[in-house]
Amino acid sequence: MSFYRKYRPQKLAEIVGQDHVKQTFLNALKRGSLTHAYLFAGSRGTGKTSTARIIARALNCENPAPDGEPCNECAICADALKGRLIDFIEIDAASNRGIDEIRDLKEKIQFSPSRAKTKIYVIDEVHMLTKEAFNALLKTLEEPPAHAYFILATTEAHKIPETIISRTQRFDFHRISEDEIANHLAVVAGKENIKFEKTALELIAKQSAGGMRDALGMLEQFGAGGEISVENVAQNLGLTKPKAVEDFVFALLFEKINEALETIDGLVREGVNLVQFNKTVLAKLREVMLQKVAENQPSETKKILKIIQEFTRANEELKNAVIPQLPLEAAVVIVCHRGVEASQSVSNSFSNASSSSNASARNVDSEPEKIESKKDESSKKLDQVERDIVAEKVETGEKISVPMVEAVLPQVLGKIQNPTVKMVLRDAKILEVTSNKIKLGIGSDFLIEKLGVTARELIIDKFSEVLGRRFEMEIARVETEIQSAAPEASQVPVAQKKTVAEAADGMFEEGW
Repeated sequence: MSFYRKYRPQKLAEIVGQDHVKQTFLNALKRGSLTHAYLFAGSRGTGKTSTARIIARALNCENPAPDGEPCNECAICADALKGRLIDFIEIDAASNRGIDEIRDLKEKIQFSPSRAKTKIYVIDEVHMLTKEAFNALLKTLEEPPAHAYFILATTEAHKIPETIISRTQRFDFHRISEDEIANHLAVVAGKENIKFEKTALELIAKQSAGGMRDALGMLEQFGAGGEISVENVAQNLGLTKPKAVEDFVFALLFEKINEALETIDGLVREGVNLVQFNKTVLAKLREVMLQKVAENQPSETKKILKIIQEFTRANEELKNAVIPQLPLEAAVVIVCHRGVEASQSVSNSFSNASSSSNASARNVDSEPEKIESKKDESSKKLDQVERDIVAEKVETGEKISVPMVEAVLPQVLGKIQNPTVKMVLRDAKILEVTSNKIKLGIGSDFLIEKLGVTARELIIDKFSEVLGRRFEMEIARVETEIQSAAPEASQVPVAQKKTVAEAADGMFEEGW
């Protein structure tokens, strides 16, 4: 039997994490004050279905404990545990999502329970129901029979109609902490006589993304030989050693482009999972950024945030990359050619980031969110009304200005599908606009050189389409706001230029 089934919690107290859920239901069970419909929302493996099954047994248990827990020994509990209690019905909405299934449920729910005191319906992945099925379910939730209880479980609560949500009590199941997962894995490993390194269990906990089911699955897989080591876990998951990640981040912070590209090349040869590597890099950059926030150094925080943005974009492109490593290599080229100011302060922050669990760092966890929030608010100012005003001015023949072109830039970006061209245009500056020409400023000679004819014509076409007038395009080299410390392309050694060119060869070729 799989570990996640063998060690599925049988009582509320055994559920790892979710204390807010456990305590609320224990109180309700003791008072006998449960409502007839609940919504359990949360990511996979956080205990939604296990909790639903425990509540179903507790409601029907013949000898419940004083604290409301099921005894798991009476005939009702025994049948429920073996899946033989016909008054406990589980429905997988992913494969039973139509109106016919819900109509059948509505007909059968009117009949009294066969053996138990109540009928419990658990509808898993309820967000998969069709619109018609939701409408049919709504009527049942509005006036359920006294003997019927519903527990709806979902990983995507935002897809459930508000009318359904308003008729349920909602409980959000949080991702389980890494410490809680690692501790539980240690208990299970002990019961299974699996020798383990504590760090290996911590690594599994980190990779499980807060889901106990995935963590137990990895424990079972990696512990098949009776022993789990860090090296074993890293090899199975295609992870890189922490030292490689630290060296890579160091290379980014100090513009060591050759070292960064060589690291990527080595990872490819070793067969490392590049998506996972990038996530680890982003986690390390986050530590550095939070350290700079704690030190109240907004300028350096902003520079690190720029690097994070590039590798976040690369993360999306990695999923469908024709050349697996190209998105990471392109991000390295862009980051290093923009130039990130190398200061002793950044170096100290990098060195201290691994142990940045001090209170000041934790207290500023919300600061990056504020930065992103301000950025989002700024973007939203260019709303449809403003763009309509720009379009009206164009139609009336009014002279087009730099602010007008900047106002329609989000529309232009929305029409460009090529992620690399979009990435370059997003960071470009509108320098000058005349009646028939737009002058763009780009902060890298390398990118200007690689921006081929097809890419330039694509940008021209989209600007002309949005503005309703044909334009020519001129591209010039400009200094970006974080580029003052960057070396000019002419100062880069010839050998380094060659390596960079080879790494991103074809990135902007015609027909890309």
